[in-house]
Amino acid sequence: MNEKTKVLQVWGKRSAEFYAELENQPVLVAVINGKIFKGNLIGVDVYDILIRQETGLELLIPKGNIIYIHGAS
Repeated sequence: MNEKTKVLQVWGKRSAEFYAELENQPVLVAVINGKIFKGNLIGVDVYDILIRQETGLELLIPKGNIIYIHGAS
């Protein structure tokens, strides 16, 4: 197989890199029940993310429940 026909299995930004760029930044997290949570992203592991809301409440959100997450200004 030459270089032109070689199919890449992974390309673009990796999820770990995406989360690392959002560390300690405000994010919006939409979950499967339709709720959207806002807070600073303070932790990520293989299965969960952790955000801290303005009130100080920390939420552990399983990644399997997340529809999307993005930075919020």
